[in-house]
Amino acid sequence: MRANSAAVLLVAVLVLSSLSFAVPVDSSDSFETADVARERPVGAFGDAGAPGPTRPGADPTATDPGPLAGFEPVHESGITGEGVRVGVVGTGFATGGGQLTDAVVDSRRFAADDPGLLADTSHDTAVAEIVHRSAPDAELLLAGIGRDGGPDEYAAAVSWLRERGADVVVDAGSYFPASAEGWERFDETAAAATENGTAFVTSAGNYADRHWRGVGESGWLAFENDTRYNALGEGPVSGQVSLRLYWWGDADYDLYLYRADAGEDTLVAKSAANVSGGGRHTEAIDASLPSAQYYVAVEGGPEAGGTPVELFSSRHDLSISTETGGMAAPSTAEGVVAVGAVDAVTGEPRPYSSSGPALDISAPDGAATAAAGEFYGSSAAAPLVAGTLTLMVAQNESLTPAAAQRALRGTAARSNGRLYLDAPSAVRAVDPAAPMDHVRDRANATRTGD
Repeated sequence: MRANSAAVLLVAVLVLSSLSFAVPVDSSDSFETADVARERPVGAFGDAGAPGPTRPGADPTATDPGPLAGFEPVHESGITGEGVRVGVVGTGFATGGGQLTDAVVDSRRFAADDPGLLADTSHDTAVAEIVHRSAPDAELLLAGIGRDGGPDEYAAAVSWLRERGADVVVDAGSYFPASAEGWERFDETAAAATENGTAFVTSAGNYADRHWRGVGESGWLAFENDTRYNALGEGPVSGQVSLRLYWWGDADYDLYLYRADAGEDTLVAKSAANVSGGGRHTEAIDASLPSAQYYVAVEGGPEAGGTPVELFSSRHDLSISTETGGMAAPSTAEGVVAVGAVDAVTGEPRPYSSSGPALDISAPDGAATAAAGEFYGSSAAAPLVAGTLTLMVAQNESLTPAAAQRALRGTAARSNGRLYLDAPSAVRAVDPAAPMDHVRDRANATRTGD
């Protein structure tokens, strides 16, 4: 971003951020590896140089740290989210005795697995906290789908939220099913909510360095120039690895994971199931590995030429990645608002934040939370947008999800093709007494799917 563009953006971006802008430190992901691998970091994205939270005194039972800077003028005008219900989907929540106690009107768990006493609930609790601080008088509904929640649990959770009167739903997770049908079902659940009058906000994901997208070919696929392998991390890696290969069309691909050994490399895992659904196909590898150097390879069948192919990694960066893309369900669903992360100080897009044609709008991360300390990534940006939407619905109860999405985009600050959230302007734009023509004129870029 050019310096003059960044300076213009500071006005729109800084007002939305917390007053605390600590530099992120390294941390490790927590990427689940059942049939559905779900991104559920505590504001952190990797053990290969990606940012994570500083967690000074993180305590979900701590007192309310106050409203987020920039929202005060909206609150002082009497728009605080009163009369609006917000549903939050996540792995699990810790709200007893904390600042969310009075805001939560109902909660339910839709998971078969036992959360256990040591379950980490800080990520999703921080998401709910940011919504609460941006729309303090809104009522919260919390739906926990557990570590292994799949399409069935997800659909049940969203259905329950809608039955309980949720006007807005926010989910700060990304889902990578082992089946292509699973991806479609996640997207369909989110899209159905918007079609039935519930605004749906989700994080774009944090896979800029853990995603590769290109065109397939018969035989061993070249990730870059003539490079036929894609290394995991920088040097030896260990622990859980989850890989997903997705493609469209009638071709067939096999996914391989190798260990780099002296002499002939060792095949560690292979997926050749070709699980399909909705025109999409999937190969999946989940493995727990001893410390070594590993790389991914993909082999295409005879009909593979020209097929769009996407590869996702979990904990580890890919040595060859694609600058744009990396968005997964439900951010690829029609009608949802997919949110990317930007630096609250500079206005620059976070290098780890996923992007692409399905990205609707960006918002700052780095808020100081009681639940998770300094909270980074698109998981921290998404609830800012959800809180803004809550205030918009409070301002205009007849607002439809499509109209809200247009208003968010139409009032956003713009630079280099990216839209940046301007919460006060979005709320003003949906005042029933205000004309909407200027919003329609500025919203000249319609959202498209990946």
